[in-house]
This record gives sequence, structure tokens and C-alpha cells, in this order.
Amino acid sequence: MQYSVYRNKSNSRDFPFLLDVQSDIIGSMNSRAVIPLCPLADYKDRRRVERLNPVLEIEGESYLLLTHDLAGVSLALLGEEVCSMRAQRDVIRNAMDFIFDEI
Repeated sequence: MQYSVYRNKSNSRDFPFLLDVQSDIIGSMNSRAVIPLCPLADYKDRRRVERLNPVLEIEGESYLLLTHDLAGVSLALLGEEVCSMRAQRDVIRNAMDFIFDEI
């Protein structure tokens, strides 16, 4: 479901969560467009663009949205749904607008 955060069944140490950004209208496919999230602490020594890589809180921890790593993944890689980021929709859309349209 769009703006839902799922546990990553693959490579969960580096990217424990995947944010679904695909429209729910496109629901009958075997894949979803997702953005990986990594623990902010693991990224602190690297340069980041704040608007492109906003920080989101999941289960009381800070995670960086790696918008530049947007990808299509098989539904099989999506684990349990952890939470919804619908309340952060504007922040997420701003990051996606920045990468696609530079606005």
C-alpha cells in the first residue's frame, strides 16, 4: 500500500525497511516501486542532500530515506507492514519531485 513501510526480506542489515511509493491504482502487478531506508547512524559520515534524503522515524529510531535508490522490487521482498508514512506524504513527495523534476 502506498506510503507503507515494510520490513525488507533481503539485505535487511543495510536497508531494514522499504517504503512503498507506488500508487495503489496500480495494484495488480507482482512488483512495487520502493525507496530503501537505512539507519541514520550508518549514514552519518556520508554527505546527504536534506531534501532528497529526509529523516523518517520508524519504531522510535531515525532512518534516512534513500530516494536516489528508488527501485522496483518483487512483492516477495516485502516483509510485514510496519507502519504508514502517509502523514509524511509531503516530505516524501518533495524528495521524489527533487530527484525527477529538480523542484
